[in-house]
Amino acid sequence: MTRSALAVLRQEQHISVSAISTYLRCPAAFEHRYLLHTPPSHRAGALAFGSAIHTALARFYTELMHNQPEVSAEQLAATFSDAWTREMASHIPVLFNKSEAADTLRDKGVKMTHLFHAEAPRPHHVIGVEEPFSIEVCDPTTGEVYDERLVGAIDAIAQDKDGQSHILEHKTGARKRGFEGDLQGAAYSYVAPRIGLGENVGVTYQLLTKTKTPALHIENVSFSVADERDFLRTVAGVLAAVRAGAFYPRRDWQCHGCPYAGPCLAG
Repeated sequence: MTRSALAVLRQEQHISVSAISTYLRCPAAFEHRYLLHTPPSHRAGALAFGSAIHTALARFYTELMHNQPEVSAEQLAATFSDAWTREMASHIPVLFNKSEAADTLRDKGVKMTHLFHAEAPRPHHVIGVEEPFSIEVCDPTTGEVYDERLVGAIDAIAQDKDGQSHILEHKTGARKRGFEGDLQGAAYSYVAPRIGLGENVGVTYQLLTKTKTPALHIENVSFSVADERDFLRTVAGVLAAVRAGAFYPRRDWQCHGCPYAGPCLAG
């Protein structure tokens, strides 16, 4: 998959897990980002860092998918470093918190990619990397089929020796956390059989933490039919609120780092 393929899918009327999460976090931020297309004042350092890590891991799994020799730890680190340089050169400035800086995060990312290379389990077979999807979604209560399709991309898809598919989701964070009830995982569980991956597809979260000593935490999560239904109910609720024009602000600690805080507070 190329990023351009996902860009094509995003040209149709759609909703995404990211958009849903944004609305749940702050409806006003959703309006600025997805409807008004307000230029962001900055991009959070954590988002830029996560994007660079994802670029490196995408290369790692792409080589495996195409049965190429596995990239070395040094090559993986170099891919991250190059991606980080591009993030820093973006026209949207990157905003770091008080404990971060571009150089220290570059060093941290190099250590994390080396750690991933040393400790990450190698899948039996990789069948997709940054795999795009566009599926129909409906209200689970009324059966209404929405004009908006659910669009996104799965980090990687692997198969075991028995042909069972597994979704691999890459995460970075300041500390270890659990993923039970994760909205994105529930969405992927719903998507999986509808893009030909079969039933009972679990999600393997690979969390790289930016702790003093970086660590790789792996958690396998299965999502139930009830989880998938709750996801659809969340989609239904968000779309209903958007159509009703409910774009109220949530004034809390998140405003400090919000890229839309300026125009939002001014309004």
